[in-house]
Amino acid sequence: MRVVSAFLLTLLGLAGAFWTVTGEVTPTYWLRFWSFLLLACAASGQGGRSRLGRLLLPAAVPFVLLLLWQGLVVGFGVPKGIFPSVADVWASLQVTFPVLVRDSYVTFIKEILLGFVIGFSAGFLTGVGVAGSTFLQRGFLPLAAAFGAVPIVGLAPVLGRAFGVDWESKAAVVVIVTFFPVLLNTVQGLLSVDVLKLELLRAYAAKPTEVFFKLRLPNALPHLFNALKLAVVLSVVSVIVAEFLIPGPPEGLGQRISLSARRGAYDVVFAAIFVSSLVSITLYHLVSWFERRTTRWHPSLREEV
Repeated sequence: MRVVSAFLLTLLGLAGAFWTVTGEVTPTYWLRFWSFLLLACAASGQGGRSRLGRLLLPAAVPFVLLLLWQGLVVGFGVPKGIFPSVADVWASLQVTFPVLVRDSYVTFIKEILLGFVIGFSAGFLTGVGVAGSTFLQRGFLPLAAAFGAVPIVGLAPVLGRAFGVDWESKAAVVVIVTFFPVLLNTVQGLLSVDVLKLELLRAYAAKPTEVFFKLRLPNALPHLFNALKLAVVLSVVSVIVAEFLIPGPPEGLGQRISLSARRGAYDVVFAAIFVSSLVSITLYHLVSWFERRTTRWHPSLREEV
């Protein structure tokens, strides 16, 4: 009963706040807006630990933040050319959606996906080679860690000069951003095995390939997925920045954000940011889902299973 009451009060608060920000700005605007918004926040926090209660807060928080954004812009009368409202961004998203889909194809398929596959494959294979050589561990790993810390702001123009201003240079940025986290985490996962398990396999005369596939590779998977989740986030940010720094054909979400910002079309800018964030979150959760499917034996995932 408590959860149902909290759910109804949350809906009432959100509906009242939404009705306030879509209506006329009257002298009682701020009183109504803050009253309904605080009611929704207080009610959503009383959901308890039930299944409905666990869904209530995550679902209400984004809507509350959007209402807060809309309410502040409408209440203070901020012009669209300075800072758009949520309604302006939504209207722009509907109008420019086909263009943003084409830009997303260039950014996420041609640049991020291709660079991610190449960077992951090269990083993993190099990590396997480094893990098998003490000389490379001592000589190559410090250089890899140092080179991985090079800011993309300084690296992107160099890659643009080397690969051109089209999508190939942005894909090269993703290759570099993905390569080093995968390399370092692969080496760490392959080497940090349980000594007792390693000695047991050697006692049974296990071949090096059997040790690799039965012990080292499974032990490296959690480290590898951590690197992949980090690389997904860094790849999206790096590609958007690279599209800013390597002016090329007017395609890609980074180029769309840059061109729209120069024209003062900030509603298009936020619409492109929304699409980029949505795809990024989807990619991150896809990697997390694949991690749960392949490493469900790991202690950190046993409770979820």
